[in-house]
Amino acid sequence: MGYNGVGRRAEAAKGCHVPAKAATKTRETAKRPRDRKETILRVATEHFLRDGYHRTSMVDIAARIGITSTALYRHFRNKEELLTRSVLDGIDEMLAGLEHATTLEHIIGHLAGSALDGRGLPALWQREMRYLSRDTRRMIMNHLVKTAERTRSAITAERPDLPAADGELIAWCLLSLFESVSHHEVSLPRDQYEALLRSLAYRVAYTDLPRGSAFDDREIAIEPVIPTPSQTDGASRRDQLLAAAAHLFSRHGYASVGIDDIGAMVGITGPSVYYHFRSKSDLLAEIIDRTADATETYTARALAEARDPADALELLLRYYLSFAFTHRDLVWVAVTELTHLPADVVANHRTRQRVGIMRWTHAVLAARPELDESAARIVAQAVVMIVNDIVRLPWLLRRHHIRDELFTVGMAAQAPAARAAIEV
Repeated sequence: MGYNGVGRRAEAAKGCHVPAKAATKTRETAKRPRDRKETILRVATEHFLRDGYHRTSMVDIAARIGITSTALYRHFRNKEELLTRSVLDGIDEMLAGLEHATTLEHIIGHLAGSALDGRGLPALWQREMRYLSRDTRRMIMNHLVKTAERTRSAITAERPDLPAADGELIAWCLLSLFESVSHHEVSLPRDQYEALLRSLAYRVAYTDLPRGSAFDDREIAIEPVIPTPSQTDGASRRDQLLAAAAHLFSRHGYASVGIDDIGAMVGITGPSVYYHFRSKSDLLAEIIDRTADATETYTARALAEARDPADALELLLRYYLSFAFTHRDLVWVAVTELTHLPADVVANHRTRQRVGIMRWTHAVLAARPELDESAARIVAQAVVMIVNDIVRLPWLLRRHHIRDELFTVGMAAQAPAARAAIEV
């Protein structure tokens, strides 16, 4: 009667004394799941997305998994390594799939699937990438540029008369469209969701960009919300500080900016800032409050001025474009820095954001009754995110007609089929 090697080792071990420390270590090893690292990364990503990188500790992550922080450090050296792996692993998976995507159809299909598989990843790198090392940031940006270039090549192969520079803009708009699903939690059955994303992507990919103004002669007036740093002459000290804080938070992140930095930008000492604001958090809260107030005002104005449902979509986009191009810092602070505020303030602002996007959603529904509410909201979120992303890419802002081009792309995505570039 024979038995295998494992059985022989077990039999040989009978009656042998095993030191208590070694036995404990053996039990811990036996209990450790094989996918422990993947579990840690998943939980860490969820924490970073919900609470922000700086408000998440290794202890929080370990407690959620049910292990000690000491056990967590056996897998990852520190929190920065966790964030780096969370972002890079997701991007690497996306790029690996793109290696085999040779046509625009394949690329759009792959990116639609990746957007849903890695939902949350784009929001994570947009919000937290600045806290990683310079080498890691460069690596992430290189990955994104490579993805955009592969997408551009596929677009211009399908559209040989399209200039390469136009293909580049459309490629970045496509990436923003797919990234938009990480900024909300709207759900659809998987096959319907992918089909909707592909349809939106084809509309954008085949957009004919304008060579001049795409707007009619109606005036879109945007009042200043906070002066830009170059336009603070004559502004109150409070507004000067808000402008400085918005600029610095947008460039460096809330956590990396000190009160002294904000004061220095307007020519006062850090402690003098407290004559105007109780804390740095109050500065951020007012910036986001004013941004929300302005977007609510312009949304209401667009809907009141619209002649019909399709015109409402045009005016919503025109007003938002004018606001975003005038206040790029405010837009990006609202997207990336909200989680630094107290939980009750965050909840209030997220409610305001949902109410605002639902007004846009209902405008999409009125113009496109073939969609249900979930699909209409996905469309509205995609259009807003395309604008939010592109106004932060300086090499694209140098294009002479970039605002008109983004209007045309946005309308191609959201308009009824008769007014869109193409429906596939």
